[in-house]
Amino acid sequence: MLTKKQKTFNWILAVVLLLLSVFFLFPVIWMLANSFKPDAAITADMNSIAAFIPPALNGNYFENYITILTDTNFLRYMINTLGYAALLIVLGVIVNGLAGYALAKINFPFRDQWLLIIMMLLIVPTETVITIHFLIIAKAGLLNTVLGYVLPMIVNPFNIFLFRQVFVSLPDDVYEAAQLDFCSPVKYFFTMVLPMSKTVVATVSVFTFLGVWNDYLWPSLVFTSSDLLTAQIGLNSITSNDNTTMGQTLAVITLITIPVIIIYALFSKQIVEGVTSTGSKEG
Repeated sequence: MLTKKQKTFNWILAVVLLLLSVFFLFPVIWMLANSFKPDAAITADMNSIAAFIPPALNGNYFENYITILTDTNFLRYMINTLGYAALLIVLGVIVNGLAGYALAKINFPFRDQWLLIIMMLLIVPTETVITIHFLIIAKAGLLNTVLGYVLPMIVNPFNIFLFRQVFVSLPDDVYEAAQLDFCSPVKYFFTMVLPMSKTVVATVSVFTFLGVWNDYLWPSLVFTSSDLLTAQIGLNSITSNDNTTMGQTLAVITLITIPVIIIYALFSKQIVEGVTSTGSKEG
């Protein structure tokens, strides 16, 4: 049972952490409040507390957002990115999950050596291999295609390692019981293994989404058609346009931030559980 001194310390700690969180939220609050204002109002409020207060509700309240969504292709870019993310989540869970399961439960030659190679790949920066990916995709004639964008991003060493660390702890007697019911290894993986590993599936899905949503370099190399561009490229093209106002810039940044905030708010618990659980498994 907590003593009075411990309770007082916990209250003080909670207040300090709350104040720190509000302090770090100031840029987000400022961005959101000013995304509804015209440039004149943003400049006038810059050096006052009014900079953190949205304007009064009127007919032009959402003008910056309406302009971004109707006068640019940003909505199309966001839809494109959501589609790429959904495709990569499905393919990534299947491919990386199967690889992780093989490393955890199937005995094959040089299994430990393959695991070591995958772990070594974790320290290799993406920028190091992106040139090789580009040359391969260009040689295959897949530039400016969805397939060319998706293929190099399906296999992820970190996701394979996460799956492997979780799958290695699954009891073998469940698989033995499934074999008695003539359940094939592939069917067992999809009907038993994945449902028993929802936390790591959610974690990999969130990491995949955030990776696709925040990616700028790879789609800028692969895509040239405006119909295929992603949200980050759209953000750069809009904010670098001299005709874009400050309010519109803040509006487009807010739009691109909202999905990330929603994902973290909904799946923060699964992310923490998925990552921490992998560290407690013995290989």
